[in-house]
Amino acid sequence: MKIKYLICLSIILVSLTVSAASASFVTVHPHVGNTYWVGADGHKISLINNNSATNPTYSQLISFIKNDKIDERTYKPGKFTCGDFAEIVHNNAEKAGIKAAWVTIDFKEDSRGHVCNAFKTTDKGLVYIDCTGSYPHKSGNWDSIVKVQVGKSYRPTALFRSGFTYYSMGTVKTFGRYW
Repeated sequence: MKIKYLICLSIILVSLTVSAASASFVTVHPHVGNTYWVGADGHKISLINNNSATNPTYSQLISFIKNDKIDERTYKPGKFTCGDFAEIVHNNAEKAGIKAAWVTIDFKEDSRGHVCNAFKTTDKGLVYIDCTGSYPHKSGNWDSIVKVQVGKSYRPTALFRSGFTYYSMGTVKTFGRYW
């Protein structure tokens, strides 16, 4: 009788543990005041945070970015743009257990702005990654690393494409990170 009781108790404890683990994801919608960020198609940006996610090493981050294929998707003005790319990278990273931020950038020269991602690596500090894909008819890997600093040029550097040059998108006026 005691063995059946212990087995039942064990099953209940395992079930509770599994339920608690599955409840570790929380969806947040980045916003400023009552204004929510939206994707190109008008959907409210949804960042799915994993409460168990941790800060990666730089090597782990680069491995994740290289294997995440969102940058192969085509940039389509009005349909799928930088905010959409960064939303998916954020959610894929969190799902993989990597803590990620969704980063908004305002430029001095351009009122449209831009969005990328940030990661706090354990060995190289805060790293900004831009995985915005290409315009039609341009293939290859579009993942890049970039410095985001007020008053400085936002100019991505290709992570995996040799000989490819990005141009400056503008001078960073302000930026916000949404963890």
